[in-house]
Amino acid sequence: MDACAAAGWRCVPAAERVPVRDGLGRVTAAPVRARWPAPRAACAAMDGIAIKAAPAAAVGVWQLAAAEFAWVDTGDPMPPGMDTVVERERVQFAADGNAQITGPAPPGLNVRAIGEDFPAGELLIDAGHRLRPADLAAAATAGHATLEVARRPVAAIIPTGDEIRPVGSALGPGEVTDSNSLLLSSRAGETGARPLVSDVQPDNPDAIAAEIRRAALRADVVLVIAGSSAGRSDHTAAVVGRAGGLTVRGVAVRPGHPVLLGYARPGEAHAGRGATAVPLIGIPGYPLAAAVIFELFAVPLLAALQGRQPADRLWQRAQLTCEWVSSPDVEDWVPVSLAPAPADEDSSSPVLATPGRRGAGSISRLMRAHAWWPVPIGKGKFTRGALIDVLPMPGALP
Repeated sequence: MDACAAAGWRCVPAAERVPVRDGLGRVTAAPVRARWPAPRAACAAMDGIAIKAAPAAAVGVWQLAAAEFAWVDTGDPMPPGMDTVVERERVQFAADGNAQITGPAPPGLNVRAIGEDFPAGELLIDAGHRLRPADLAAAATAGHATLEVARRPVAAIIPTGDEIRPVGSALGPGEVTDSNSLLLSSRAGETGARPLVSDVQPDNPDAIAAEIRRAALRADVVLVIAGSSAGRSDHTAAVVGRAGGLTVRGVAVRPGHPVLLGYARPGEAHAGRGATAVPLIGIPGYPLAAAVIFELFAVPLLAALQGRQPADRLWQRAQLTCEWVSSPDVEDWVPVSLAPAPADEDSSSPVLATPGRRGAGSISRLMRAHAWWPVPIGKGKFTRGALIDVLPMPGALP
C-alpha cells in the first residue's frame, strides 16, 4: 500500500446515497443519527385500557366509569390525560360499560415513553460500519429514507493461461475450468466489492499487459490469476513491471508463496488517469493458494477502499484431533473442519479442529473447511489435543 501510494494511488473512499432498503451489506460513509425520537409519542406497550394512574393505595379491586378509560392496542398513542395501560387480562366489563380492575396500576405502567428507544440526535451507527438488517430497521425508524454509503470498489479479476476455459465449457485434454475467477469474484462480493471478471487471457505478455491497463482504467484493485511462478509460461512478473510497477515477488506464506504485489497504470492512451496507480495482486493459480492470498492482501485493500477495517471475525479456540507438522520457515495457512466435541469426551475445548489433507490444488479441501488455522512462522510440530486459534470462514460454520 505504501508503494502504491508513492506511485500516486490515493485510498480515498467515494461516497454515494442509496435508499435505506438497498443498504444491506454496504458500508456507512458518514455517521447516522436519529432524526427524531423513537417512539415519537408516548404509546401503549400492551393491549388493554388506558387510564389515569390509580391512587397508590388502590392495589385491590376498583371500579371505573366508561368515561374514565379508553381502549388501546399495542403501539397506539396514549389518549390525552391518561398515563397508564392496564392489560386486557386484568379488566372485567359490566353490562353498563363500566370496568373493574384488579391489581396495581402505577403511573407509566405498560407505556413506552417518548424517546425510550433512542432520543432525537443520538448516534445510531458510526461511519465505516457494514450495515446489517437491524441497522437498516433502526435507521428507518429514526427517519432515514436514504443513507450515505461508500461506493462499492471494483475488483478486476483477470484469469490467464492457454489451458484455462470458461465455466461450462467442454474440456479437452489438459484443459482446466476457470473456477478461480468464480472463487475470487464470489469472495470479492462478500467483502462488499463489485467484481469485474475479464475473458481468459492467453499466455501472451502483450495481451496480458493490455488487459491489465484496461482493468486499471475501470477498477480500484486488479487481480491477475496465475503466471506468478517461475515456469516457462509465467509472464505476470515481467508484465506487471511493464504495466506499472512490481513491489514484492514472493512472501513467506504457504500456500501462496509466489504472490506478486505491485501496481498498474491505465497507460498513455488514457493520459487523464496516467498518473493514477491501481493496486495489483498477482495471485497463484492453485485454488487454495488463491484463497489464502485473497484473504491476506485483497481483503484489507477492499476494506480500506470502503473506509473500514477488515471485518472482525472472532477467533475461535479449538482442539486438534491429530498430530500436525508445518514448516517453521513460513506462515502455514491450514484449512480445518470444525465439529463439536462429544459431550462424554474429556476435551479442553468444545470445538474440535481437523486439518484437511495437504495439497494447494485441492478445491475440495477448501470446500470442506470451516476455518483457517494460520500457523505462525517458527511453529512446527503440534500434538494431538493441542489448543489452537482458528479464524472461521464467512458463512462456513457448521
